[in-house]
Parts: sequence; structure tokens; C-alpha cells
Amino acid sequence: MKILVVGDWDADGIVSSAEVVYAQEFLGIYPVKGRNRVCLKPASPRTLSEALAGEGGDVLVVLDIPFTRTVSECLPDLRKRFKKIIYVDHHLSTIVHVDRIERVVDEVLVGKSPTALLVAHVIRSLGGRLSPRLEAFVSATAYAEKGGKARVDKRLVELVVKISKYLSITRDANVWEKLVRWLASPLSMAAMPFSQSIVSLIKEDEVVRESERIKQLATELAPSAIRLPSLRVVDARKVRDAKVSALASQLYRIFRMPVLVIGRRGDGLLVAIRSKDDMPYRLAMELYKRGALKDVGGHQSLAIGLLSDEYSDLNKLLVVVRECLRKL
Repeated sequence: MKILVVGDWDADGIVSSAEVVYAQEFLGIYPVKGRNRVCLKPASPRTLSEALAGEGGDVLVVLDIPFTRTVSECLPDLRKRFKKIIYVDHHLSTIVHVDRIERVVDEVLVGKSPTALLVAHVIRSLGGRLSPRLEAFVSATAYAEKGGKARVDKRLVELVVKISKYLSITRDANVWEKLVRWLASPLSMAAMPFSQSIVSLIKEDEVVRESERIKQLATELAPSAIRLPSLRVVDARKVRDAKVSALASQLYRIFRMPVLVIGRRGDGLLVAIRSKDDMPYRLAMELYKRGALKDVGGHQSLAIGLLSDEYSDLNKLLVVVRECLRKL
């Protein structure tokens, strides 16, 4: 039996992939009964079709990959090549389009909690127990995604963030799979949580260089922020070669309050909204309903949307943002 798990590059994708590997190879309960070897592939929404080119089999499990137009286009073809498809995710675009996904795949599990938590709930509902190693990383990943006051090892959270940043920069599939396999190992926690062999995979210099670059860009942009009652708006359309989501996160650290950043991706404009609670989710959905955003992605505390052409004028966008804020 061929079971293929494809997960996002970030820590949530890695941890949720490791949970499925553990549940299948060691517990033998999910996604099918009996112990079966799992094949692994990392992907993003843009590269899902490429990553699965020529692949087929009994079960495909898609984890933590937002539903986008590109994903929508490749799902019907995947439906022909796999006997069963399971889709688990928590991003806004997936929540918005869950009805469309249900028409194509066999099982859909969508929620506002991080994907690693959604998978953990499934495994527990089937009577399975995660290893202490996975439990620790699920908690750390959930904390990194949502924040909160949960008791977690902050050093482990830092490692989770470092892993996400490193793979976001390098897209190293070899490191991704090694991390998944290590997390899925049922061996004792003796080497946990800071196994030298795993930490050595993450090249600190690359993470630090990119982090410092984003920090410098955010510091330069901060004085230009437009002040709204409960939000700072930053126009970063002139910035090149920087992820809008990364800029939004860094600016949020500077302002210590919700921030909305406008930036470029190819020929289009993106909006990233960052806060510590679910305000980004609620604001993005209001903007989507009013037609200011053509599509929405991200999750509760970091929402990302494709800006409609008619709202590319900053003043017009500010008007609709103010109106939406009054409804929140």
C-alpha cells in the first residue's frame, strides 16, 4: 500500500507530517489501519502540482497547505491518481472554500487551530497517544502559531520558529524530511529537546542574515505608518525581495499593536495583517466580504489577502479598512 504525505515547509507542516508518520508506521491507526511505510514530500500551494508530478497511490494526505487557485486546479488530477485524498488545514482560504474541497477529496478536516493540533485530535479520537517528543513539539508549534499563556518550553518554541524560518529561506527538502523522521521517531526523550544532530541541520547564519535584513527594512518603514484607532497601516509596495508576512510580523513587534502591510508579489498586491489574537482573521474576512480582497490566506493571527485592483489606491483602501474596523 502506498501512502504519501505532503506537508507545508513550516513547523506546523513538519510536525503534522510527523504525527501522521507516527500514527501510521508505529501505531498503525491513521490514515489507514495497519502499519505501512509513509512516503514524504514537502510542498507549498504553488509547488504542490510539481511536487506530486508522476505520483499516485492508495492514500494522499495533504497537510497545512492553504487552498489556493493553484491547488484547486491540481486537485482534480490528483483525484484520478490517488484512491483516497485527505485534506487537513487551518488557513483562512481553506476555511472559506471548504465546500469546494469537499467535492473533490474524501476527507476534509478544517479548523482555526494549527494543523498539528487538528491531526493530534484525530489520532486521540482513534485511541492513539502521541510520543512525548511529538506532544512537546505540537504544544510548541501551537504556541508559536497562536501565542497564549500555555506552559511550554520557550527554548523549544524558539527552535520551532528557527526551523520555520530556515526552511522558508532554503526550501531544503532533505532537511525537511530528516526533521519529520526525527520527530516521528518513537525513541526515548533522552536526547530531547535539543538533539545536536537536529540543531546542526539548521544553519544559523542564514536565518540570522535574513532576520536582520527584515528587521532593518521594518525599522525603516515604521516611521511611515498611518495611524488608525486600533491599527497601523504600512505601505511597503516599494520594497523588493521581502515577504510581506515577514515584514508584518516584524512591524508588529515594533508597534506592539495590530498592523496591516501592503506589499508586492509579482504583478499583484498583497495585504498582510498581524496581531496576537484573531483580529487579523476577522478583519480579513470583512475586507473579503466587501470585495477589497480577492482571496484570503494565512490564519487567525496572520492573515494574508490578494488586494483587489479597485482598492489599490491607498486612500480608498483606508476608507474600507476604517469601516471594517468599526464592525469588529
